[in-house]
Amino acid sequence: MENYRLISLTSQISKLFESIIRDTVVCHLEENRLILDSQHVFRKGRSCLSNLLTFLDKVSGYIDTNESVDVVFLDFAKAFDKVPHQRLIQKLLSHKISGKLFNWITDWLLNRRQSLHKWNNV
Repeated sequence: MENYRLISLTSQISKLFESIIRDTVVCHLEENRLILDSQHVFRKGRSCLSNLLTFLDKVSGYIDTNESVDVVFLDFAKAFDKVPHQRLIQKLLSHKISGKLFNWITDWLLNRRQSLHKWNNV
């Protein structure tokens, strides 16, 4: 079971719409300074790689100046897949996301569940 991933059976139009919604939410978070500058994923011009490079630069700086540095790596495997929808809805409200956008996201999340699909002989 551990080798199987949750898959999205969402149409291409829905995926495009989700992308537009994501961009709108991220823009709102950035404009209102509700997202830390250290957040890289889901932001234009940033990625997991840019986050890693920023981190590596910081650690290298400590090493260059003979400062000690401790690093702890945590693996939040499939963390987003496990976020309770009600908690996500409360987070949207706390970040002042409301109106039609909030209603659309809430309607999309309600009664939605994730399932594992096993692909035989693929």
